[in-house]
Amino acid sequence: MAKEQVSGMTDEERFRFDLTGFLVRPAILAPDEIAAIIDQIDRIKHDPESLPVAERGVPGGASSVLIDHPKVVEVLHEVIGQDVRLEGTFCVWRKKGEWAGDLHGGGPGQIDPIFGYRCQNGRIHAGMVRVVFELTDIRKEDGATHFIPGSHKANFPMHPEHMSLEDGQRSEFLTSYECPAGSAIFFTENLCHAGPHWQRDTPRVAVLNAYSHLATHWHRLTIAPEKCSLAGSVTQPTRDRRGSSPGGTSSGERSSGLGSSRSCVLG
Repeated sequence: MAKEQVSGMTDEERFRFDLTGFLVRPAILAPDEIAAIIDQIDRIKHDPESLPVAERGVPGGASSVLIDHPKVVEVLHEVIGQDVRLEGTFCVWRKKGEWAGDLHGGGPGQIDPIFGYRCQNGRIHAGMVRVVFELTDIRKEDGATHFIPGSHKANFPMHPEHMSLEDGQRSEFLTSYECPAGSAIFFTENLCHAGPHWQRDTPRVAVLNAYSHLATHWHRLTIAPEKCSLAGSVTQPTRDRRGSSPGGTSSGERSSGLGSSRSCVLG
């Protein structure tokens, strides 16, 4: 199937991502894609035996459409580069009162090869970029991912007075986002961020993918081999010019093309 023409980021998106460290692309998924992925995550969390083995974890099954979605790849190619790989992924079915973690990241780590962020000569150079696929409508007060905008470029360490998620003690800069179901939220991992307590009665359902440049490596592959067998058209062995596997993978591991260049791998 021919892929949608990739057009790149707009000037406003580029400005917004560089200024704040995150970007919302609303409603990039079709309703049938959203429904299929929600059903898969529901089963993964509550009835995994009802799914084929290869679909009992992301990025298998219906969620495989997220790996190299054109509206995601075109952003990654601009903020990371052409050689991108999916190096980590997980899904959430977060109930009211559950949380993911305190604020972390941010501060003077711009030159870090894994998480750093810098912009030079009109070109963004981001390390790891997280993409959150929100599968339900999100309001700012729901408790989705929170950020301290601009902290990815801070020249001083994050100050303790700005690191609380407690009511009445939150930083004046702390913010979240709102978006319709099927939206993608991009943020550099050098941005200070958190997963606070979920506030809504209905669950938060989302997939969180981490992408990096092919030359860097942080997460260890935790996907079982049988779950990596997504589909023959997506999963394929990959070698670099020297005949070895990029990212240090062995000949027995499987890699997945990402984007139109097919030079990127699922670590």
